[in-house]
Amino acid sequence: MIIRILLFPIILLLVLYFVIAQVVPTAKAISTIKESIVQQQTKLKTAQERLDKVTAFQQNIDSHSSEMDYVKNFVPNDQREEILLSDMSQLAEESGVNLFSVGFSEGRNDVRSGATAGEQSFLIEGKMIVSGTYDNFQKFTHKLFRMKRLYLFKTFDLTKAEQKKQEGEEAGTPQDLILSSTISFAYGYIPGVGSISPTEIGNPINFDLIDTIMNATANTNPLVTEKANRSNPFLP
Repeated sequence: MIIRILLFPIILLLVLYFVIAQVVPTAKAISTIKESIVQQQTKLKTAQERLDKVTAFQQNIDSHSSEMDYVKNFVPNDQREEILLSDMSQLAEESGVNLFSVGFSEGRNDVRSGATAGEQSFLIEGKMIVSGTYDNFQKFTHKLFRMKRLYLFKTFDLTKAEQKKQEGEEAGTPQDLILSSTISFAYGYIPGVGSISPTEIGNPINFDLIDTIMNATANTNPLVTEKANRSNPFLP
C-alpha cells in the first residue's frame, strides 16, 4: 500500500513530463504557424492591392483602345521599312509627284533620348528624291508631315529642275514648272516588347497628350498660301 502511494507521484510526474514534452513543441509549432499565417495574409493583402491596381490600369487602357492602337503605330517596335516605302509611294501617287528613289540606312540608337538603356528609341534614316509641280508638292508635303508615325525631317530641299525644250515644242504654262526635291528623314521605333515597372502601375496615363498628337496628324484641310503672297514662289 505504501509502495503504491509512493509510486503514484512518480507516475504522475512521468505522465506530466510526457504530456509537456508533447504539448510544448506542438504549441510552439502552432504559434509559428499562426505567425506564418499572419505574414502570408499580409502578403496576400499586398498582392491583392497590386492586382487591383493592375486590373484598374488594364481597364483604363482597354477603355482607350483607339489611343493605344495609335501609339503602337506611332512608335512601333520594329523598323518597318517596307511599310514606310509603301506609304510614301502611295502618298506620292495621290499627290501627283514622281518618286524616283527611296533609300534607308540601318537603324541607329537615338543618343538624345532620355530613356533608360533598355528602352531607348531608335531611328531608321532615309532619303528620297521626288519631282513635281509646286501645287503637287504642297499636297505631298501636307500628307507627308501628317503620317501617323513618329518622324524627324532633317533636310527638305526644293529646287527648280532644269528643263530643256525640244525644237518645235510649245512652252508649258508657268504652273507646269517642274521642281525637284531631296528629302532626308528619320522615323522612330523602340525595338523589342515594351514593359512597365510595377512601381509605375497606377500612375495616370496622359491620354490628353495622345489625343492632341492624334488630332495633329488627322486629316485636315490642305496647306494654302496667304492671299498676299504669290501662289508659287518659284515663278518669275
